[in-house]
Amino acid sequence: MLDTTAQSASSDSASPAEHTASADSRSWKAWLDLEFEKGRDKTLLRRRHFGPLVIQRPFYPEGQVCHTYLLHPPGGVVGGDRLSVKVNCRDGASGLLTTPGANRFYGSDGRRAHQVQTVSVADACFEWLPAETIYFNNANVSQNLRIELSGASRFIGWDIVCFGRPAGNHGFSCGQVVNRLEVYLNKVPVLVDRLQVTGSDDIKQLSGMRGNTVYGTLLLWAPSVINEDLLATVRDVLESHECFAATMPGGMITVRYLGQSAESARNGFIDVWRALRPTIMRGRTAVAPRIWAT
Repeated sequence: MLDTTAQSASSDSASPAEHTASADSRSWKAWLDLEFEKGRDKTLLRRRHFGPLVIQRPFYPEGQVCHTYLLHPPGGVVGGDRLSVKVNCRDGASGLLTTPGANRFYGSDGRRAHQVQTVSVADACFEWLPAETIYFNNANVSQNLRIELSGASRFIGWDIVCFGRPAGNHGFSCGQVVNRLEVYLNKVPVLVDRLQVTGSDDIKQLSGMRGNTVYGTLLLWAPSVINEDLLATVRDVLESHECFAATMPGGMITVRYLGQSAESARNGFIDVWRALRPTIMRGRTAVAPRIWAT
C-alpha cells in the first residue's frame, strides 16, 4: 500500500520502481519515508510507505513538536526481509520518533535480513528514541543506522542492541549479525561503528562485547551548547547507573552502555534525555511519549 496522506500538506509522487514488492513471497520488502516540515503553529508530517512499515497518526502532546510512532505490523523481521526507513527533518521543524516495542530479528533459514535507517536533520530539532533491537539465536542480519546532522541541527538519539533474551534464558549461540552505526556532522564522519558477530565466541571477545549481551549508544548534538560542563552533567546523571561511559568526540556527547540489560540501558538513556532535553532542545522540558507508559 502506498500512503500519500499528510498533515495539512500533500505528498510527492510515489517512489520509483525499485520499491516494488519482493519476488520472494516468503519475505517482506517495505520502505517508509518521513518528512518533517515547519508549519504555522506546529510541525507537519508528510509520509509515504510501501509494505508493512507505517506510522500512527502524529501526536502533539507539547504543541509544536510532532510525536511519531513507527510500527512494523508483522511483529518481527526474518531472513530475506528488506526494510528501509528514511527520515528528513528540515528548516525549523521539530520531531520525535519512537516505537511501541522492540525491533525483533528472528532466526533465519539461511537468507539475510536487511534494514537500513537514515535520519537527516538540518537546521531543525529531532529525537530518535526507539525501543531496543533484539537479535534472536540464528539470526542473519545486516543492519545500518546512519545519522546525518548539519547546520544548526539539534539531535538526541539512541541505539540499543540485545543479543538473545537473557531474561528468558534465550542466548545467542549462533548467527550472523553486522550492525553498523554512522554519524556525520556537516558531511564529516565523526563516528563509524561496525560490530560483526557470528556467534557466542565473538560476544566473548575482549575487543568486542566482553561477554556482555547488550550494548547501546546515546548521541547528543547541539553545536552552540555542547561543552565540557554539559559532559560533566551527563556523567553526574549516570553516577547512579552502572556500565555507562560518556565522552565527547568531535564535539558530540556520546554515551555508551555495555552490560546485560536492555532495560538498564534504556533507563540510563532516558534519565540523560530528561536532564538534558531542555538544554539541547531550546528549553523544552522532557515530555515522554504516552506509549512509553503502556
